[in-house]
Amino acid sequence: MTSAREAIQQAERTTSAPSPTRRGRRVLITEGAGGQSRAAVAAVRALAQEGYEPIVTVTGDLCLAASSRYCAGQVPVPSALDDPEAYADAVRAELAAHDYVAVLPASDAAILALDMPLRHLLDKAACAEAAQRVGLSVPPTEVFTSLEEVKERADRLEYPVVVKPDLKRLMAARADSPPELVAAATAVLAAGARILVQPYLADVLHGVVGTAWKGRIVVAMHMRYRGIWPQPCGTVASAETIAPDEELEGRLAALLRDYDGVFHADLAGPYLLDLNPRIHATLPLAVATGVNPVARYCDLVLGVDVATARSRPGVFFRWIGGDLRSIIYRVGRGELGWGEALRLAAPRWGAVHSLESWRDPGPMLTHARRLARRLAHPDAIRW
Repeated sequence: MTSAREAIQQAERTTSAPSPTRRGRRVLITEGAGGQSRAAVAAVRALAQEGYEPIVTVTGDLCLAASSRYCAGQVPVPSALDDPEAYADAVRAELAAHDYVAVLPASDAAILALDMPLRHLLDKAACAEAAQRVGLSVPPTEVFTSLEEVKERADRLEYPVVVKPDLKRLMAARADSPPELVAAATAVLAAGARILVQPYLADVLHGVVGTAWKGRIVVAMHMRYRGIWPQPCGTVASAETIAPDEELEGRLAALLRDYDGVFHADLAGPYLLDLNPRIHATLPLAVATGVNPVARYCDLVLGVDVATARSRPGVFFRWIGGDLRSIIYRVGRGELGWGEALRLAAPRWGAVHSLESWRDPGPMLTHARRLARRLAHPDAIRW
């Protein structure tokens, strides 16, 4: 039987003859989880903007990406978390039934279930070793495989520290004391992962979103994070584009030399924190500043000649829900006064938004319905 990995590779190899036209060419966007991916919404919009037909896999109801007016079709699939084999079978069947230019995963769970050859990039310990070989700095990291090892070392660590799984099965957590470290490590072990412990870095957070192809970075957007959520270890809630760092790009290109596709690199100062070989929720900022990583990747698969491009600096991005909660969190910890908080929370002219769009209100309305459902069950709400 053909594996999901082979089906994806076959879909890209057997795409019709190279042509500059994108009209009607299908691209499969797959989250494989609960349908809350803002990255999937962004990919749907970015691909449709350039004439591709984005098709979305759907698990359950109230899928944000599927509710976009630009979504050209839906494919019901099981959860990649609950039943990865059935999920992979469903994706493989869809690829066999229709001609797709590419498959764009929106989660690590989808990548792992589809057996894409990317585990060396998803595994944070393995990726850190590879990053050091190409000249990228990584935070000092200790790897543990048991709770006994953690307890033995806990009193000798300098706090605060960050505790994360080697594969992203849950969010990273900050620990300010040995008991908090043990609690976080217990959660990582329960998720079936190894435990990684790193110092909590106060360096400026920044990132790169782009398209890697044949050992080079074809298009890229560099950004400085202004806010993250959840605090204190989360994803981008607000950011602003900055000038490209050519030296950093060169090292990322070396790290990604065997990977063709869309990526997001997460950094703190000079340190590489994470490398995500998939679409990212800040994709709207890249598109708004002159680069479209997902469309350019599909162009390259089709054999279209793609010019190198970099985003323009000085453009602000906001995920409204996450950014407002991040600001409130910082006020509660005494990091911000109310005057500064109100200034940061105020609308900004020309800002690029993550989910919110009056031209495409479907995902925003679906998100509101999801929130109403959660409000009906207060115990399920996670702020």
